[in-house]
Amino acid sequence: MNTSWWLVLAAVVLLALVATVVDGWGRGRRPRGRGRRPPDGRGGSGEGPEN
Repeated sequence: MNTSWWLVLAAVVLLALVATVVDGWGRGRRPRGRGRRPPDGRGGSGEGPEN
């Protein structure tokens, strides 16, 4: 029973680390995806780069 709290603490820390990484990864990808879409749309029309 003396070592069981270490396992619980390790599980909580691991869960918090995974949640932080997943949250940061998700937030990092969303703006990049949004930022890539408008240049693709402008490049497809051809009017933006030519002017």
